[in-house]
Amino acid sequence: MKKLDHKDKTYFNYSTEDGKNAQDILRDRITLGEKSICDYCETENNKGLYCKSCGASLDEAKIVEKKRSIKAFKVDIKPILLTSVTSVATLFLISLGLKLLMSFNLGELINFINSLHIILGINLGTINLNLSTMMNSGSVIMHLGVLVIALIPLLVLSLYNVIFIKNKNTQDLLYNSVGVGATYGLMLVIISIFSSTSSSISQMMNYGISVAYSYKILELFSNGFILGFISTYLIGYKKKYFGQNIYLDILKKAINSILILYVVIFIILLGLSIVDNSYLYELGVYNYSRNNAFILSQLASYILTFANIVPTTIGSNKLSILSIINGNLLFDTKLMLIAIILLSLLVLILTGYNLKKKFKNSSANIVLIFSICYSIIIAILSSFSSIYIGGNISLLQMNNYSGNTFMGSGIFTTLIISIIYSYIIVKIGYTLSDFE
Repeated sequence: MKKLDHKDKTYFNYSTEDGKNAQDILRDRITLGEKSICDYCETENNKGLYCKSCGASLDEAKIVEKKRSIKAFKVDIKPILLTSVTSVATLFLISLGLKLLMSFNLGELINFINSLHIILGINLGTINLNLSTMMNSGSVIMHLGVLVIALIPLLVLSLYNVIFIKNKNTQDLLYNSVGVGATYGLMLVIISIFSSTSSSISQMMNYGISVAYSYKILELFSNGFILGFISTYLIGYKKKYFGQNIYLDILKKAINSILILYVVIFIILLGLSIVDNSYLYELGVYNYSRNNAFILSQLASYILTFANIVPTTIGSNKLSILSIINGNLLFDTKLMLIAIILLSLLVLILTGYNLKKKFKNSSANIVLIFSICYSIIIAILSSFSSIYIGGNISLLQMNNYSGNTFMGSGIFTTLIISIIYSYIIVKIGYTLSDFE
C-alpha cells in the first residue's frame, strides 16, 4: 500500500494542525436569502418566500463576507505607570545625591544646576545653554553620551520592572514594553519643560552671569522610550516565550549578538591596557584614561560601531577601512582593529548559522528582519554614546571663540552601513547551514 506523503497537503480536506477546513470552498460563507424582485415576472416583493404574482420561489443563495472581529486592546496600565513614576522618583533622589557630590567640585556654579537637569543629563539629553555676562554672551550645545551614566536609569527601570510588571505571554511583554517606554519618555518631556528655565548670579567673580536652559524634546522622548522599552523587554523575556512572536525572538537574538561583541571587545581593550596602553595615545583618549573602566566602556562602543565597517571618530582620529590601510596608526593598533573586525564577522556568521536552525520552518525573511533589528540597535548605541560639544563662548573676555568637539558616528550612516553589512555576513552563515 502506497504511503501518504504528508508533505503534499493538496488533497487534505482538513488541516493536520488545527483541524480546520483546508479546502478552498465557501461552505462556511454561504447563506440563504430572499430576492426582492422576481426573476421571472420582475414583480417587486417586499416579503415572502414566493412571488405574489407568479408564485416563483424567491430563495437565493448568498455569499456573506466575514467581518473580522477586532479584539479590545486590554492592557493593565497601573503597573506601567507605577514602574515609570517610581523610576523617575528614584532618579530624583539619586540626582539630589549627585548634586551634593558635584557641589564639592563646582562650588558656586552648582547654583546653576538643579536636580531636574541632572535627571535629564543621566538620560543622555542634549542641552542648549545660552549664557551672558556684562562682558559677553554665547551659546553651547552639549550631548555627553557617556554609557556608564545611562546605566543608572536602565538599572532603576529594570528594578521596578521586576517589582511591578508581570507578563503571561509575548503580547503582554510587547504591550508593557511599549507602555513603559512611552510613559517614561513622556515624563522626561514634562521634566524638560519645567527645567527649561533661566537663572543668574550677580556677585560671582564680580560678573553677573545669566544662564538659560533648553532641551531637545523629541530626543528626550526617544531616549526615554528606548530605555523603558529595552529594560522591560530584557527583564520580561523568557525562553518559554520563544515561538510566540518571531519579531521579538529575532530582536532578542540581535541584542545577544551585540552584547557578546561588546563584552569581548571590552575584555580585549582591558587586556591591552594592562599590557601596553600605547594605543590610547594613538586614538587620542589617553588623557581620559585615569578611570579605565569609564574610558574603556566608552571606547568599546566606538570600536564596536567601527567593527561594522562604520566610519567612527575617536579623539582626533577618524577610523575607517582606509585609515587602516593608508593611515598613520602603528602596526599593533591596526592589527587590533583588524582582529576586532574579524571577530564581528565570526559572531555574525555564527548568528546566521544559528538563525537557520532556530527558524527553519518560518516563511519570513529571517535574515532581513535580523539585519533591521541589529542595525537599529547599533544606531541607538551610536546615538547614546556620541559626545558633542559645540558653540561659541568666552564669557569673561571681549573676544568670542567657537569650536566643536565630536566623538562617535553619524546615526543615519551607522544605520545604513550596518544593515547592509550585517545582512551580507548573516546571509553567509544562514546559507552555510544548508551544507550541513
